[in-house]
Amino acid sequence: MASNLPSPRRRRRLNLFAVLIVAGVALLVLPVAGLLTLRVASDLTRRMEQVINGGESTPPLDLPEIGVWQGKERITVLLLGIDQRPGGDPDSARTDTIILLTLDPLERTAGILSVPRDLYVPLPDRGQDRINTAHVYGGPEYAMRAVEYNFGVPIHHYVRVNFTALTALIDLLGGVEIYNDRDIYDATYPDEAYGYEPFALPAGWHVLDGRMALKYARTRHGASDFDRMRRQQQILLALREKLHTTDAATKVLPQIPQILQALSSAIQTDLNTVEIAQLVLMVKDIPDDRIARVAIDETAVQPWTTPQGGSVLIPIRDRVRELRKLFYNPLTAAQQHAQPEALAPAGPMRISIQNGTLRRGLAAGTKAYLEGRGFIVESITDAPQLYQRTVIVDYRGQPDMAQRLATELGLPLTSVAAASDPNSPLDALVILGDDFQPK
Repeated sequence: MASNLPSPRRRRRLNLFAVLIVAGVALLVLPVAGLLTLRVASDLTRRMEQVINGGESTPPLDLPEIGVWQGKERITVLLLGIDQRPGGDPDSARTDTIILLTLDPLERTAGILSVPRDLYVPLPDRGQDRINTAHVYGGPEYAMRAVEYNFGVPIHHYVRVNFTALTALIDLLGGVEIYNDRDIYDATYPDEAYGYEPFALPAGWHVLDGRMALKYARTRHGASDFDRMRRQQQILLALREKLHTTDAATKVLPQIPQILQALSSAIQTDLNTVEIAQLVLMVKDIPDDRIARVAIDETAVQPWTTPQGGSVLIPIRDRVRELRKLFYNPLTAAQQHAQPEALAPAGPMRISIQNGTLRRGLAAGTKAYLEGRGFIVESITDAPQLYQRTVIVDYRGQPDMAQRLATELGLPLTSVAAASDPNSPLDALVILGDDFQPK
């Protein structure tokens, strides 16, 4: 991997801007464990606002001088979200979020792969253990080595973040919009003082601030860690859409030096600020259908109890290899049309359509269009309420299939909400909103 500014591999502290850039690239990691220090996050947000509003004397970067990414080879970054308690040592924290991000500068593709924290694998020179302990044993460098060892994915860089950084980032951007597929009430959501702070969120579209977004991604109410991974990716895509559809990235890019003054401990990475800026400029316009969303989920693991009584997940290696292939090779829209069986090996996708607008015939017209594209539409009906935005509810937890459906309908990836339901006779539900433009 090469860039026009050589960067020695060394531990380098960055700030919230690093998260903004990597999220804008396509898909940053959301730290989802540990206690949220709300006062710290609020202070970071205020400090970042002062920086962006010109409250610092350090001269900004000249955007044209940043240059472009010169590397021609694929680059893969390991994104780590650590369970760092307030005042705790980040190097002794476990990684509650592990995500791989890969970018191909020539093909203009990207991929995201979520790894469950309880995956029980051989660690280099240490024997079997949960993969989230690798960071405790040797920091980000050993975590990179462990992931490479188990998945055969060469890793070039890492970004390690704690939860306060992303909370401040989301607040700085004005929140993120997500679709919650079911009512949530978590009476035992942990607070800052080792107690509980109940969390409630009704079904539907919401604009979440940083604090609520962290709760949404972290809650375990009626859900597994696989559901949490899906919600993490949902937040990441909402961040990406926010940056992609506004001028936030170009406004903040020149402010790297000032932002470096504002934060020093929330982020650690071996990418320098210019490399990060080059990456975001390189991938800013990657189409949704060239981004692979992959997770080592229920289909790729087998639950097991260790002799010590620990509940862990054993990887099913053949399935993991299939997911790795998709991670590296997101299908373009043309390939999806030509090879629908690659995304739906069990047969055509079975869906239901609801009309959440006052436009007559919208569901019927969409049904005709999708049936002409090889989908099976089981039913059409009116939605129980009006929707401003269209949503695809994925009952199978298969983002590749849901992504194909979103592409066919001309919808962004943020329109997909995972709601795993193995008992559902449908693969997905489409609720048409006022934003929907029929083909």
